[in-house]
Amino acid sequence: MPSQSNEVKLVRIPGGINAASIVAALHGNGIPARVQGEAVGAIYGLTLDGLGEVSIFVPEEYLEDARSILAAGEHGDLLLSENDSVDETGPNRY
Repeated sequence: MPSQSNEVKLVRIPGGINAASIVAALHGNGIPARVQGEAVGAIYGLTLDGLGEVSIFVPEEYLEDARSILAAGEHGDLLLSENDSVDETGPNRY
Protein backbone atom coordinates (compact mmCIF):
# COMPACT_ATOMS: atom_id res chain seq x y z
CA MET A 1 0.00 0.00 0.00
CA PRO A 2 1.41 3.44 -0.91
CA SER A 3 2.47 5.59 2.04
CA GLN A 4 1.45 8.80 0.32
CA SER A 5 -1.93 9.39 -1.26
CA ASN A 6 -0.50 10.63 -4.56
CA GLU A 7 1.74 7.59 -5.11
CA VAL A 8 1.00 4.98 -7.74
CA LYS A 9 2.57 1.60 -8.42
CA LEU A 10 4.94 1.71 -11.37
CA VAL A 11 5.88 -1.97 -11.44
CA ARG A 12 6.06 -5.14 -9.33
CA ILE A 13 9.21 -7.19 -9.78
CA PRO A 14 11.04 -10.13 -8.20
CA GLY A 15 13.67 -9.08 -5.68
CA GLY A 16 15.02 -5.90 -4.20
CA ILE A 17 18.30 -6.17 -6.08
CA ASN A 18 16.43 -5.71 -9.35
CA ALA A 19 14.50 -2.82 -7.83
CA ALA A 20 17.65 -0.98 -6.74
CA SER A 21 18.82 -0.47 -10.33
CA ILE A 22 15.40 0.72 -11.45
CA VAL A 23 15.14 3.17 -8.55
CA ALA A 24 18.68 4.42 -9.30
CA ALA A 25 17.71 5.07 -12.93
CA LEU A 26 14.55 6.90 -11.84
CA HIS A 27 16.42 8.99 -9.26
CA GLY A 28 19.11 9.73 -11.86
CA ASN A 29 16.41 11.18 -14.08
CA GLY A 30 14.90 13.32 -11.32
CA ILE A 31 11.99 11.03 -10.50
CA PRO A 32 11.32 10.26 -6.82
CA ALA A 33 10.73 6.55 -6.27
CA ARG A 34 10.55 4.09 -3.41
CA VAL A 35 10.43 0.33 -3.00
CA GLN A 36 7.94 -1.56 -0.87
CA GLY A 37 7.96 -5.30 -0.28
CA GLU A 38 7.85 -8.13 2.19
CA ALA A 39 10.74 -8.24 4.67
CA VAL A 40 11.02 -12.02 4.51
CA GLY A 41 12.08 -11.89 0.86
CA ALA A 42 14.88 -9.46 1.67
CA ILE A 43 16.01 -11.46 4.71
CA TYR A 44 16.16 -14.84 3.00
CA GLY A 45 16.70 -13.69 -0.57
CA LEU A 46 13.68 -15.61 -1.81
CA THR A 47 11.53 -14.99 -4.85
CA LEU A 48 9.06 -17.85 -4.86
CA ASP A 49 5.38 -17.67 -5.79
CA GLY A 50 5.21 -13.94 -5.04
CA LEU A 51 7.37 -14.12 -1.92
CA GLY A 52 10.21 -11.67 -2.27
CA GLU A 53 8.51 -9.53 -4.89
CA VAL A 54 8.67 -5.78 -4.43
CA SER A 55 6.71 -2.87 -5.84
CA ILE A 56 8.15 0.43 -6.97
CA PHE A 57 6.03 3.50 -6.30
CA VAL A 58 6.32 6.98 -7.82
CA PRO A 59 4.27 10.13 -7.36
CA GLU A 60 1.38 10.13 -9.81
CA GLU A 61 2.63 13.22 -11.64
CA TYR A 62 5.84 11.32 -12.58
CA LEU A 63 4.14 8.11 -13.75
CA GLU A 64 4.38 8.65 -17.51
CA ASP A 65 8.02 9.74 -17.35
CA ALA A 66 8.82 6.76 -15.12
CA ARG A 67 7.14 4.38 -17.58
CA SER A 68 9.21 5.87 -20.41
CA ILE A 69 12.43 5.33 -18.46
CA LEU A 70 11.40 1.76 -17.61
CA ALA A 71 10.64 1.07 -21.28
CA ALA A 72 13.99 2.56 -22.33
CA GLY A 73 15.76 0.25 -19.89
CA GLU A 74 13.89 -2.79 -21.19
CA HIS A 75 14.97 -1.92 -24.75
CA GLY A 76 18.60 -1.27 -23.77
CA ASP A 77 18.33 2.43 -24.52
CA LEU A 78 19.00 3.62 -20.98
CA LEU A 79 22.58 4.20 -19.91
CA LEU A 80 23.83 5.40 -16.54
CA SER A 81 26.73 7.82 -16.50
CA GLU A 82 29.68 7.59 -14.13
CA ASN A 83 28.01 10.29 -12.01
CA ASP A 84 24.89 8.18 -11.38
CA SER A 85 24.79 6.15 -8.18
CA VAL A 86 22.42 4.32 -5.88
CA ASP A 87 21.36 6.33 -2.84
CA GLU A 88 23.51 5.21 0.11
CA THR A 89 20.46 5.06 2.40
CA GLY A 90 18.89 2.43 0.15
CA PRO A 91 16.00 2.47 -2.31
CA ASN A 92 13.26 2.93 0.28
CA ARG A 93 13.52 6.72 0.60
CA TYR A 94 12.83 9.72 -1.62
